[in-house]
Amino acid sequence: MSSAFPRPSAEHGSATIVSQCLPDRVRRILLGLLELAADEVERGLNATLADFEQQLFKLAEQSRNAAEQAAYFETQRMVRRNRADLLPRYLIALEDALATIRSAPAAAPAQGQPRPPSVGELALVDTREIDESTVLREIGARAENRAALQVYLLGQRFGVLAARPAYDAETLPIGPHRLCRMLHATSDCLGIDVDARLLLLRVFERQAMPAYPAFVESANAWLCEQGVLPTLRFVPVRARPAARDRRAPRDADAAPGARVAEAPPAWTTVPGASASFDVLRQLLAGRRALIGKFAQDPARQLAAAVDLPPPAAPPAGPVSPIPAQTLQAALARLQREAPPPGGSGTAIPRIKQDVLAQLRAAAGDAAAPVLEDEDNDTIDLIGLLFEHLMKDVRPNSPAAGLLARLQVPLVRVALRDKSFFSRPAHPAREMLNNIAESGMWLAEDDADGSLGQRLESVVDRAVAEYDDDDGLFQTLSDDLSGHLQTLARKAEVAERRHVDAARGKEKMALSRLRAAETLEQVLEGRRLPRFVRSLLRQAWTDVMALAALRHGEGSEEWRQRIGIAERIADAADAAGGGRGLAGPDAEALRARIEDALAQVGYHDAEAQAIALRLTDADGASGDDGASRTELAMKLKARARLGEDREAANQADLGAPLDARERACLEQLRALPFGTWFEFAINQQGDRVRRRLSWFSTVTGNTLFVNHRGQRVGEYGMDWLARAMANGQVRPVTAEDGSLLDRAWGAVVSALRSFAARVPVGAGA
Repeated sequence: MSSAFPRPSAEHGSATIVSQCLPDRVRRILLGLLELAADEVERGLNATLADFEQQLFKLAEQSRNAAEQAAYFETQRMVRRNRADLLPRYLIALEDALATIRSAPAAAPAQGQPRPPSVGELALVDTREIDESTVLREIGARAENRAALQVYLLGQRFGVLAARPAYDAETLPIGPHRLCRMLHATSDCLGIDVDARLLLLRVFERQAMPAYPAFVESANAWLCEQGVLPTLRFVPVRARPAARDRRAPRDADAAPGARVAEAPPAWTTVPGASASFDVLRQLLAGRRALIGKFAQDPARQLAAAVDLPPPAAPPAGPVSPIPAQTLQAALARLQREAPPPGGSGTAIPRIKQDVLAQLRAAAGDAAAPVLEDEDNDTIDLIGLLFEHLMKDVRPNSPAAGLLARLQVPLVRVALRDKSFFSRPAHPAREMLNNIAESGMWLAEDDADGSLGQRLESVVDRAVAEYDDDDGLFQTLSDDLSGHLQTLARKAEVAERRHVDAARGKEKMALSRLRAAETLEQVLEGRRLPRFVRSLLRQAWTDVMALAALRHGEGSEEWRQRIGIAERIADAADAAGGGRGLAGPDAEALRARIEDALAQVGYHDAEAQAIALRLTDADGASGDDGASRTELAMKLKARARLGEDREAANQADLGAPLDARERACLEQLRALPFGTWFEFAINQQGDRVRRRLSWFSTVTGNTLFVNHRGQRVGEYGMDWLARAMANGQVRPVTAEDGSLLDRAWGAVVSALRSFAARVPVGAGA
């Protein structure tokens, strides 16, 4: 069976930097890089192997049969025996990669002339090799994403050293992909099978790769010090000045390595940039011209297909354009009236109809007033904006009502100031975006009363006070932004407090795990009464866990707790003739046991009963079976040290995960902290957003918070994987730009796609 990745011997055929024909300066720089990398590699591999052995031990403990357990223990034994060979082999492979940067790459087969396979190559590919290659690509890609800019700059500098074009992330000698492949190639010395190698790669990603961004940054700094492209900088492509947002720091998150290109035309803008009003009018004019070629019914179908209101029938007889002041006065009267019903959708078409009906009624027999083309386009565009904006807001929610009340004031703003369409930093746009985004929080059960009151106050002032003074929106936007910043700081503090608590629980769980493992080693090979063994595993495990948590495993307290467990086990060991303890020695030991149990929350009576049973294994105290049963029931009912009953109740105790659920679990483990998830809350499909604030790869626990940083749930990762596979939970893809910017992008896209959605056969 051929390997998916070639594994050259690390001892034979590997090049060294000194032996290569390289310029002195290049050789000196590469040696410095090797020294820099060697320190990082040593730390990463040592941590990886230590964690790898622990994972093998845990898997062995959780095995379902003896054969599986023996296999894990055998793998652990092989790793312990051969781990000293891995680091030298890895460093040899690393030096070989650096030393051969000027070697000619192997020529690829000419295009159109594939090399015919030999008979020996005609073999099926083992699916496990495909799994290995997939895992390697995924780990390398994730590490590359975390340090994309630095990897890009390092590839440019390595191109100078190699006197060749810049390296990409796949071929960079100390790039994330090459480092992963080196581990895969050199792990043969451990003598482990494919499944163990896959586990090793996962542990390597968890233990070593988080330090890769800092390492590659140090490598770039070293090359700069040596004069290799010291002034190289990355300048991202930015939007044209007319479409630049005051929140421009988001451009720093653009994909590093993007090549300089011409700015796209305004009508191809994406969310985050805005088309100019003239361009939007051109698109609307094209829509009218195209609709004019069709009959009325197809035209209405076509308008509905792109979420546009159907064209209104022009009035019969003479018409008179409505002056700007008259239109503003009519809208001001509407603004002072009660908000239109149907807050779950847009009211802009109704607003236009009401204004025209109002003005036509006032005109009487005179020429019918009609909107200027520019004003008509403005109102239609605002209608489209709200139509797309409301798609992200739950119908009949408080946010929907707030947005409905703002429609008339914002129509008036856009009629007066056309920069509303092209300037993302327009005060009215910023206020609208803040209300839309923060108003969505009010749809949750745990809504913040102060936020709802502040949003209501801002909208009330906008509706009551706006009268051609755009400065009002600046004041309202600043006031709301300040309040939101205060809430964001409070949310950050609250979230940090919950994360610290979750990490404390994890430390407690790890301490309990270590205490349980140590206690089992003490009890191994001893024949203890079942009741004594149960007391040690429950009560004394808590005592040992607290000592490990507070003082560490190398402390005197930890050694004393182990010593007491050994004395109890020796005294109760039937095989060793143990008959319990007696005399002053027993009294002193009981006192120490009672004191230790009191520290982990046991009451005096419970601590005394447990201490007596642990030091009187032969039953000399005369307690009957009923008292032992009563004590056992009490201990079973009480909460263990650091135990979270709520999390335990939500633990997934179902069948093993299937293939789809395992894929969801791997996706979960690769997601960064801060990812938003949507949880289904009922059968109607309503969802709420929760933020993955923290998770533990050791215990499998996750912590979710809401927008205010308050804890809303702790779930096991297996449970989440099942829920994701069933569609009840889904991660939310990161979206560029604000909610309002995305709505504008959707408007532009709808207008651009208009011609492509003409019904077939609808021509004149």
